[in-house]
Amino acid sequence: MSRHRAVRNLDIDDVLDEGDYEDDLDEAQMSAEDLDALEDGLIYVYSVVGEDIPMTNVEIKEALWYYYFDREETVKWVLDQVSKAKAKAAKVETAAAAAAKVSKPPSKPTIAIDVGDDEVEYLSDDSNNQLHQDMAGLGLGSIKSSKKQTSQVKSSEHTSAASISTENNTNSPLPSPLTKIHPSKRINVIEEYAKRSSEKPKLNLVVIGHVDAGKSTLMGHFLYSLGQVNDRVMKKYERDSQKIGKGSFAYAWVLDETDEERERGITMDIAMNNFETLHRKFTLLDAPGHRDFIPNMISGTSQADVAILVVDAAIGGFESGFDGNGQTKEHALLARSLGVQQMIIAINKLDVMAWDKSRFDEIVTKVGAFLVQAGFRKSNLSYVPVSGLTGDNLTSPSQSSELIAWYNGPSLLELIDMFEPPVRLLDKPFRMSTSDFFKGGVGSSSGVSIAGTIDAGSLQVGEQVVVIPGGESGTVKAMQVNDESANWCAAGDSVLITFSGLDILSLSTGCVLCSTSHPVSMTTTFVAQIVVFDIKVPITCGFPVILYHHSVNEPASIVKLLTTVDKATGEVIKKNPRHLTKGNTATIKIQLTNRPIPLELFKDNKQLGRIMLRKGGDTVAAGVVTKILTFGS
Repeated sequence: MSRHRAVRNLDIDDVLDEGDYEDDLDEAQMSAEDLDALEDGLIYVYSVVGEDIPMTNVEIKEALWYYYFDREETVKWVLDQVSKAKAKAAKVETAAAAAAKVSKPPSKPTIAIDVGDDEVEYLSDDSNNQLHQDMAGLGLGSIKSSKKQTSQVKSSEHTSAASISTENNTNSPLPSPLTKIHPSKRINVIEEYAKRSSEKPKLNLVVIGHVDAGKSTLMGHFLYSLGQVNDRVMKKYERDSQKIGKGSFAYAWVLDETDEERERGITMDIAMNNFETLHRKFTLLDAPGHRDFIPNMISGTSQADVAILVVDAAIGGFESGFDGNGQTKEHALLARSLGVQQMIIAINKLDVMAWDKSRFDEIVTKVGAFLVQAGFRKSNLSYVPVSGLTGDNLTSPSQSSELIAWYNGPSLLELIDMFEPPVRLLDKPFRMSTSDFFKGGVGSSSGVSIAGTIDAGSLQVGEQVVVIPGGESGTVKAMQVNDESANWCAAGDSVLITFSGLDILSLSTGCVLCSTSHPVSMTTTFVAQIVVFDIKVPITCGFPVILYHHSVNEPASIVKLLTTVDKATGEVIKKNPRHLTKGNTATIKIQLTNRPIPLELFKDNKQLGRIMLRKGGDTVAAGVVTKILTFGS
């Protein structure tokens, strides 16, 4: 499971001490962040309910503290207290009127003139139908029933309640919470996304390749050259790596953060970082190259839009990665099967070969032919000679006379800046696959935090989501997009989101966060169209596999071979084939062995509609979901 850096550096004592907080509010002992949260919450509450309420600032702050800075819960409490105060005032007025023997019949109050009827006014102004979705997700019924109940409560109050409201606001317009700020602080994400994309579109870039090809060293040096790592930290890495006899791994330590990775000298988990080019913003995903960590590689690559395939140019290095059981071919196949269409092939360590042009041409010919056969277009492939250790041709043209004698093309940075941003599914229901989760919140907030990449739709602070499987609902308290605090996020963003109302025991790696009104389907049986890779044993009915889907891997069986189809035209070649061999394209029926998983059709959501099938440590096939046969658990 990909561990977020907030978890890697987590002090377990801090987590265990979380239950020792006192219930009483003591601002003198609170941190500056908590004090700011209290003040922001106070302003928010007043903006929603108005300042003419029978409560003090201290009482509202006590409520914010009690509800763990949950603004919506605090607003509910305030409105409840206001309602009780009005009911009490109405009884007093009724008693006074009876004592004075007022014979005038009471007039029936109406919703239109009742200033205190913030609840009904809010419902009627909910143009985005958000409250209806939230109420349905919480099992609180519909807006219509809420309107009916609210109207009945208001009608049962005496006339004097309405007269009190109108006396205090005779010359002022009727206040509406929506004129100041919507309770969910709703943002037009489409407009904001268009503004952000017009400046610098964002892409997710994964670095793949055979173990020891130099991926982490290459990208660590790349980030250092861009100024993402300061000199003081880099010097520390150099000293510490030399102490354990791994001086050449200093740049790799920029991305390999755990002690085990640094001691073993290999990447074991997905490492993340961020950088910018002249025209693009990137989230960098450094994938492990060792075949033992293929599940982590699949998890990282499933979040990527584009890729860099690092190839070792040294004698023996290229051959071990490309021929036999090397990971160069498998990584390229997995990347293409997971939706990556644009790729840079960085031919690393060419300085060891004295920048030999013939060696460069040999690798380009072999790798290029394989990638085209795997489904990549030639126009989407670029090749660049680099040296991760010396930094040649990474962020600026090389100064080596041996290289510039025959290569005058762009540097790695210039090629990365040429990647075309993909089309995002902003108009689809919200979907986010979980790659990591932990107890604790963004900044000083409490709750449960979930990390991952948004596959479709958008989300903003204050909105609700549902976790599939499990059906747990939670509300967004705070979020970070590329390690920066934000109020909204959209498809393609790598995010860390803190939720309130979620039980961490209900979460698992690979679960999907969904819109409460459009949850993703759960299934155990479905039809998929697959492409069979280089397999040793033909696939037959009952063939057992491990199914990979984002960060989920589950045992499954191919229970039926439906058809073989022509890869180019899609026409059915044969129905009910007896077996499938290398290169076949076929539709098959798959049944999970243990439990259902969240899936969508490929035509509806490409990211959630892709699957990988592996057996015995090898990838045997990859494909897309075309039909879901069973629903639910």
